[in-house]
Amino acid sequence: MPLKRFLILLCFLFTTTLISQTIESEFSFATDFNVRPTFVEGNNPYFVNGGKWIFIGQTADFDEPGVYFYETSSKQKIYKPIPLETYYLAHTQDFLGQIETKGKRLPLSVYEFLFYDETSKRAGFVLENKAKSSKAKKYFYVGWDLGTNAIDVVEPIFEIPEDDKKSFAQSSFIGFSEKDQIAYFTFAVDADLKDDVSEDVTAFVYKVQNQLVTKLKDYKSKFYPYTPEFHPETNQIVIACYAEAFQNRNPTGYLFKLDTDSFQAFSIPSTPYGISFSKDGKFLYMAASDTGEVRMYNTDNLSDVKKSKWGTHGHKLGFWKEGELVWVRNSGLHIYDPKTLKQKKVIPTKKFYKNHVNVSGSAFLPFQKLLLRNILEDVKGGASNRILIAD
Repeated sequence: MPLKRFLILLCFLFTTTLISQTIESEFSFATDFNVRPTFVEGNNPYFVNGGKWIFIGQTADFDEPGVYFYETSSKQKIYKPIPLETYYLAHTQDFLGQIETKGKRLPLSVYEFLFYDETSKRAGFVLENKAKSSKAKKYFYVGWDLGTNAIDVVEPIFEIPEDDKKSFAQSSFIGFSEKDQIAYFTFAVDADLKDDVSEDVTAFVYKVQNQLVTKLKDYKSKFYPYTPEFHPETNQIVIACYAEAFQNRNPTGYLFKLDTDSFQAFSIPSTPYGISFSKDGKFLYMAASDTGEVRMYNTDNLSDVKKSKWGTHGHKLGFWKEGELVWVRNSGLHIYDPKTLKQKKVIPTKKFYKNHVNVSGSAFLPFQKLLLRNILEDVKGGASNRILIAD
């Protein structure tokens, strides 16, 4: 065999082996309103149930309440109906509205799904309640007992009255501690949201343990909580905000150390799509999608900051194994040394996808695997997902 052909063949075999070793699973499920139960693909899937499942979406508002997962072992889509209607019928006096005969039946919607854990037999979500005849809205935390398949916690969080036409609420999942069986989430309301720019935000941080919901912190900000991250080993939460570089809004982050109740504001880069703690929690990394700036903070001294410049159009930052910090960009998996911030290697996304690439919504199971999500690959409309294991 000529040397040139041999080298080409060798290169092909190496590439094929590399991909077959790193792709644990692949799947794509497009939004479908024509089936029952309906499926609406979520924009931000994440690992739940001890990393065995991935939350991928829920039913449409006009259908029965339910959530969908992808099981990584069986490679199947799993549907779990939520017994909201049963609870509602027994507690109609607590809610706005009524059951309708046309269109959306229940005046209840799963506003933000938070966690699902078979070990503790608990799941939880934020519920929005509004009626067709009213502008008022109520928000609740809802706890779901998986053992009895019953709603057993409905805790009021916030209410927007009928005459309030300016306030807008948002909720975000922070994280879940498998060791302590505790979940954390944020809820925030801007008093007067103008032109999609938040300026007067009241934010809350909540803790959920079994059937107990506790408000840990409330604070005022010019920004909604954005892309929060949780480090379960050291009980640290970081809450970022969204601001683009050209806005010159001085974006602010907050580091919340739960064990000492320390809540500290600090300066962060713009559009911080990439946020990750080191394995020991001593360092916090933030990467900006619009400028490519990356910052490495010492969590014991946030003024101790190391900066570098990586690359733009990144959507997720995290560790898929120790010593390899991955900046997931549209162009590829850009892998860096977490101490020096120097690039070690690049795995182009074209190794996994043939068409255009936008990896928005990718997610890490820290120090284990990466869910690489391309929203442009599947011609049927669903995101094309690859679960990757580091070599």
